[in-house]
Parts: sequence; C-alpha cells; structure tokens
Amino acid sequence: MIKVTKKLSTVTVLALTICLLVGSVIAFAADNRVYKIRFAHGLPGTHHVAIEYANWAKMINEESGGRLKVEVYPGGQLYNDKKLISAVKTGACEMGAIYTFNAATIVPEFKVFVIPMVINGREKFIKVIEGDVGKYLFSKMEDKGIKPLGWVVWALGGEEMGVISTTPLRVPSDLKGKKVRAMGPEQIQYFQEYCGASSAFVSGSELYIALQRGTLNASIATLSHLVDRKLSEVSPYICLLPIASYPDILIMNKQFYDNLPEDLQQVIDNVTEKIQKESYKESEYVYQVYMLKAKEAVAGRGEIYTPTPEEYALWNKDIESFWKRVTEKEPEIYNLIMEIQNL
Repeated sequence: MIKVTKKLSTVTVLALTICLLVGSVIAFAADNRVYKIRFAHGLPGTHHVAIEYANWAKMINEESGGRLKVEVYPGGQLYNDKKLISAVKTGACEMGAIYTFNAATIVPEFKVFVIPMVINGREKFIKVIEGDVGKYLFSKMEDKGIKPLGWVVWALGGEEMGVISTTPLRVPSDLKGKKVRAMGPEQIQYFQEYCGASSAFVSGSELYIALQRGTLNASIATLSHLVDRKLSEVSPYICLLPIASYPDILIMNKQFYDNLPEDLQQVIDNVTEKIQKESYKESEYVYQVYMLKAKEAVAGRGEIYTPTPEEYALWNKDIESFWKRVTEKEPEIYNLIMEIQNL
C-alpha cells in the first residue's frame, strides 16, 4: 500500500512538473508574441507632424523590446482621411491619425473644434484637451468602438490657423461676394452671416488650382499650407483667426488594443503621452519657423495679419447667438461650447 502511494505521489509530482513546464512555455510564447500595428495617416512623410509619427513608431518598437512592430503608411497610402476612421474601427488597419473634423463625423461633439471662434489660442486649447472636455470627447469616441490614444498638437486657430485670401483680408466685409473653402455647415453659415460670402469645398490637392483660377477666393488654412503647398503664390494674404483648430488625434482599433497584454498597452500609453507633450513644444517652434517663412514668401505681395481688438470684435460679434443657432438641434454641443468659454 505504501509502495502504491509512493508511486502515485511520484506520478503526481511528474504530472505537475510537466504542467508547469508546459504552462511556462505557453506563457513565454505569449509574452514574446510580436504584434503588428499598421499606422496610416494622410500627411506626406516629410511633414513635421509625420516626422513625429515616425518617432512614435520608433519609440514603440524600442520600448516594447520588439514585441510591437509599427509599420507607418504616410500620404494616404493605405486609406485616405475620409475612409481611415472606418478602416481603424473595422480592423482593416490597426491605427490611424485623424483630424478633429473627421472625428466630428462619428462624435458630433468634436464640432467644438470646427465651429468658428470657439477655441482661441494655445493656452485654451491645451486646457480643453487635457481637462474634463477632452476626457468626455475621448469617452464618446470609445463608445463608438475606437480607442483614442492621444493628441498631436498643430494647426491651432488664432495662432497658425486663419483664412488665406487672394486679396487683402482684415475684416469680415473684405470677403463680401467672395467664395470661401469651408469645412462643414457651421463654417459655411458663419461665412454667409458674417462676411456675405458663399462657400464651396475642394480637396486639399485641388486648392492651389482653385485659388489660381478664381474658383475660390479664400480658404481656411495654416501658415504651413502657405509655405509647404506654395499657396502663397496664388493667395498671399492670411488673417490669423480662431476659425477652427485641426490638431490630430491618434486612434487605434479598440479590440486590438484591449487584447494586448497590459504591459504593451502601458508602452503605447506612455509613448503617446510623451509624443503629445513633445508636440506642444514642437508646434510652438514650428509656428515661429513658419511665421518667418510665410512672411518671406509673401513679402512685397501680401501680408500675414493679426486683427486689432476692434477688428477682431467684428469677427466675433454676437458669437454666442451664432453658436446657439448652429447647434439648435444639438444642444449638448452648445453646452460644451459654453463650458469651454469658462475654462
């Protein structure tokens, strides 16, 4: 009886040892699995923000010890801006960078970045994205099956963003009778009511020709657009206004993110936070660089103009009433706008 018991004990120990070894092998294999992330965005690879994305990918590869392998596809190689949200949501690609006006197509509250004159300048913008408003917007996006990771700051209204024009532009009446490229019904209504201008939409790739041919007379744009896309050649005037802010949002397929080991999720979160913070400094530096470049580009032919307080008041006249009208069917957006004003 003792011999049988000893034999059973030996067998039990061997079985447990084998189970532990097999479990360790499985755990080791799981821990060392390589996860591929296809990261798509629409910017050319040489753009200063695209370079930040390349740095994000490099940091992810390094800090994950090679367990996360990021492949970056710039310039709309995989999907254009319009199709990118759907591609990320369905898992056709794991990750993308989208603009705030793209985000507004699935979460209307992101219109706070698109509706004119809501967010004026860098300090207010950072308060929005780092505070309760930013957390609320990200939670709404996650409800749609997309994991928002963080922000990459650039194209801020009133700083680098404004309205470019083929003719001098300082006050709203300077656009009377002109045709302006706008993004969305709220901006169209703004230019109609405040400027007496009509609106049309053309793609970014068609903007130069439209301005050159007179199909358009003005457009919402940035200082970097004037320089990099050579729009200063056909539209040498820009009035810097908080018409909108179009920073980028890094998004990931939610199921892909949720299924990653926790330590790899932490790598993604940490690196994204670093890139977001770095984008604050980078965008400020780039703004200063492009201000100089834009001034050189339009010298003797146009101007980079910041309205006086009296002129700004014309662009901003009775603006709360305007916000209320354009959000009449979406009162939650109006409430969010007013919350932002109190930051």
